[in-house]
Amino acid sequence: MSYIITFVILVTLSLAGVKCKLFTNCELAQTLVGNGVSRDQVPTWVCIAQHESNFDTQAVNGNTGDYGIFQISHLFWCNDGDTPGKECHITCKALLNDDISDDIRCANLIFSQTKNLGGCGFCAWVTYKNYCSGGRSDKYVSGCNF
Repeated sequence: MSYIITFVILVTLSLAGVKCKLFTNCELAQTLVGNGVSRDQVPTWVCIAQHESNFDTQAVNGNTGDYGIFQISHLFWCNDGDTPGKECHITCKALLNDDISDDIRCANLIFSQTKNLGGCGFCAWVTYKNYCSGGRSDKYVSGCNF
């Protein structure tokens, strides 16, 4: 009996270390604004997160190596290892928890660098052109107070 109790406690403790969050669209909008994102960009970021990860902070695309709620690529932006690196100076694992402030910082960096290179910061995300451009993103924050 004590082995079962010990097992249950160990499993519970190990799961407590896993912190993922499934945001709602309105929660994400509020979190973005709270992290300094311009209100006029919020609908687009929410749209991108919806189509990239379905608002899941632990989303990983095993085919492309994209991580987190904004599906940030390991090719240029985060390091697959245990040492922070690449352009965002972060590990990819750091993009998989419920604190998305580092995800937002990295996404903003990607946006800025992409905008400087080609004029369209959101174009770094394929979902932008397919779902979020041309005013199509407003519906993703309809009814949200942010």
